[in-house]
Amino acid sequence: MRTHGVFGDILCKPLTHDVERHSLLKKVYLELSNGEIKEATISHSEEYNFLWKFRFEGLNSPESVQPFVNAHVLVPESERMPAPEGQFYFSDFENFDAVDKEGKVVGKVLSAQEMPSVNVFNLLIDNKEIMAPWIDDCILGVDMEKKRIVVNLEFIV
Repeated sequence: MRTHGVFGDILCKPLTHDVERHSLLKKVYLELSNGEIKEATISHSEEYNFLWKFRFEGLNSPESVQPFVNAHVLVPESERMPAPEGQFYFSDFENFDAVDKEGKVVGKVLSAQEMPSVNVFNLLIDNKEIMAPWIDDCILGVDMEKKRIVVNLEFIV
């Protein structure tokens, strides 16, 4: 979010269901606003007014962490915590089949993402990319075991 203090600390808004998790993080990846990814090692972390405050090895001034303001902190997928019951990570849906009401495969899920008004699935159907809003009229079901979502084709095509 922004730098904090004179020692190169940076404040981060946690986007996880486990706000205590910061103390377990050591090596992270910082995705800059231009898409570039930098590796960083956390030398100190603590909670600070519902935020996390990080200090990275070798970065000891506000100027040295300024390039990381508004970056996303990423962790390796191997260190990803399980989602709480009934919740999902958007990345879990990549390459799921999109099936119609009868169970016929009609396409693939390219990705899922949060939008300002509604979450969406980005689908590839008939070689066309389609954004399908994750609402009951459009997405009729999600089957995590069979790795598929059921779509209402009348709604999106």
